[in-house]
Amino acid sequence: MQVTRTLARPARKPQAKPRPPVLVLLRAALWGVLASLGLVVLYAVALRQNWLGTDTMGAATTAIKVLCAAFAGLLARRATGSRYWLWGMLGSVLYSLLAFLLFSLLSQTFILSLAILSDVAMAAAAGLFGVLVWQMFK
Repeated sequence: MQVTRTLARPARKPQAKPRPPVLVLLRAALWGVLASLGLVVLYAVALRQNWLGTDTMGAATTAIKVLCAAFAGLLARRATGSRYWLWGMLGSVLYSLLAFLLFSLLSQTFILSLAILSDVAMAAAAGLFGVLVWQMFK
């Protein structure tokens, strides 16, 4: 009697196509803008309830921008397999520009000034350092 052995191949999971880096950057920037909107709403509620005074506005808006830029940078680092710092910085810069456009539309004022350049530079630094800290603890 002859024994036949069947070797069934294990089913392979289909590999997902890697997303283009531009789409990853855009998605990271949009998530950063959504996080920014959420934090701004929470801050507005805290102001409305008198939990925080109006003297905290400058520090709070700066902290919101930095945290959301770092968040966008961390999400954007997945754009490619290398140079995480560059993609994190680009994602946070794109976040800064999208947030400026969105909040300008919401407030119905569109004023270009040098403050926007400082916001972009601050976002680039936040995205860069966020990814570098992530790599340190990875």
